[in-house]
Amino acid sequence: MSTRRLVLLAILLLCTARCALAGPQPLADEELAQVRGADGVSFAVRLQLNRPGDGSVGDSRLTIGQTVDGRTTYTVLKNIGGVIQMVGLNISPQTAADGTNYLALTLPAWTKFTDTGFDSLSVQADPRGPVTQSLGQVTLNGELQMQGQLRLWSH
Repeated sequence: MSTRRLVLLAILLLCTARCALAGPQPLADEELAQVRGADGVSFAVRLQLNRPGDGSVGDSRLTIGQTVDGRTTYTVLKNIGGVIQMVGLNISPQTAADGTNYLALTLPAWTKFTDTGFDSLSVQADPRGPVTQSLGQVTLNGELQMQGQLRLWSH
């Protein structure tokens, strides 16, 4: 490769590197209000909590401590987990009829619960101790369809 080509290549690489290192630039509120997009951002979610792929369940706990009259007790939810799948979550900027801007969060159009819940609910003095009396359990299996949106305005 000739010396001239090497020099041109080096200059090109320097220019490219400088542009790449520039990074994003903040926009003023007036400029940001002029940005237009399509329909926002849509998400599909699969949340698998404390459920390995083999279907086994470990010993996981969510403990909430409360102290009343100097005595601490713990609410213990044992083996919280399951699989939750959601489709149709959407975040998009919108403009209301009065001209104010807001952020619209659509509720998921379809949600599926598979073995979602907890094995036991107890109140006890030792958060790590065995569960001796359960106040109940919850297990959700099924599908849910929703419509609507949550609207957020900033002030």
